[in-house]
Amino acid sequence: MTAPYLGRTILTCFLALVFIGTSVFAQKKKSPKAAPKQGGKTETAIVISNEAQAPIKIGMCFVDSDPLDLPQVRAAQMAIEEINTAGGINGRKLSLIVASSPNRVYNNFYIALKAVIDSGVTSVIIPDGSDLVIKSANYTVVKDVLMMATSSTSPDISLLKDNDLVWRTSASDVFQGRVVADLLDSMKLKKAAVMYVDNNYGNGLFSNFRDDFAKLNGVITNAVKYSPMQSYRDVDFRKQLDTLYSQKPQAIYIISDIEDGIKITMQSQIYGFLNKDYKPQLIGCDANYSNDLLMAVNPSGIEGMIGLSYVRPKNNPTHEKFLARFKQFLKQSKDTSNYTASVLDGLVDTETIDTYASTSYDAAYLIALAIAKGNSTSSSDIAKNLREVANTAPQAENITATDLTKAIGLLAKGKRINYNGTSSSIEFDDKGDVSSGSYTVWRVNKGRYTVTRTVSFP
Repeated sequence: MTAPYLGRTILTCFLALVFIGTSVFAQKKKSPKAAPKQGGKTETAIVISNEAQAPIKIGMCFVDSDPLDLPQVRAAQMAIEEINTAGGINGRKLSLIVASSPNRVYNNFYIALKAVIDSGVTSVIIPDGSDLVIKSANYTVVKDVLMMATSSTSPDISLLKDNDLVWRTSASDVFQGRVVADLLDSMKLKKAAVMYVDNNYGNGLFSNFRDDFAKLNGVITNAVKYSPMQSYRDVDFRKQLDTLYSQKPQAIYIISDIEDGIKITMQSQIYGFLNKDYKPQLIGCDANYSNDLLMAVNPSGIEGMIGLSYVRPKNNPTHEKFLARFKQFLKQSKDTSNYTASVLDGLVDTETIDTYASTSYDAAYLIALAIAKGNSTSSSDIAKNLREVANTAPQAENITATDLTKAIGLLAKGKRINYNGTSSSIEFDDKGDVSSGSYTVWRVNKGRYTVTRTVSFP
């Protein structure tokens, strides 16, 4: 470990601990609201602590170099603020304890995760990829802390031996792979090459797509995998691209994160694989649905590119109302971090704003409602009651986030509720996975994303 790397790691840990101390100090002063900390590696909690009882703590850990993470943090903060404004849960306010890692290196992420768990939380929201979630589960389960993942889609998460303590509000790639296969079949594209990142996310999505595409008599001409890295700034994919395009398939499916997805599409054009004589149908995954792709790649190279993004149910009033509130919340957020300036502000006027923000928002509400249902913050009680507040059941009354007061009243009377989320209706199966939802089919059109249709599953 180099001295600068060690210094950054120590600094991240120090800032996380400073954040926790700041939250405790704010509670002792009983100020009406702790203002967000500016420009640090951690984000302060939204704490309203003028009640006789201490706030209920919910944790959140994220990667501050991931452009999809900050919108999810802001969405969870908005949910906590709404719940507190409505009176809290069983007479207690909520406190969102948030810390971040500078990158996806688990050793760094662990420092932030440990700091949050050591603060006394019994549940934590993680808005990051499948690899981090699976590694984090090894720690959270041992610590008896419930985890709610909001953008992790690997089928491997369903196989964890987690004591019912790992949940997610984003759908498994068992569904996404099948939907992509169906999409190609509907477009009469029977030959496809795939380039995918060699991690839990990439391997899981690729294998499910491969199996479902084969059932539709589709042929994968080449499958090219590449190693996950913390930065792809100096990576040259020429060798992999030579193989990917060698048989001139009708479609190219890119399963990546955002930075590597940008590099792959950019170099496909630079090295002449995409030209006026040959331009296959480019297909992206949910991680490619980011404004960064539009800003970084020559528009002619990705014009007509299609892909999927989980959530954003079309013409859903609950989702549209959430988006309106969220955009207003973002405008009022006083944050000077680089990602707010370079990414989040740009997303406010595009559809990419809600890629996973709504799954994070729903995660915060579901944890709060499960706590209210059992009048308990223990992780086992939260787990026991999540299905009770989310799933359809006889005589269960449908509830949305704007019906919080009504929901709390029904729960206090021992009634059953069915939370209909902003991301989907949310029905949890026995693995803690959502079993239904929607994918947006998007297309790059003249430098912007347009939604062509919505596909529901199962």
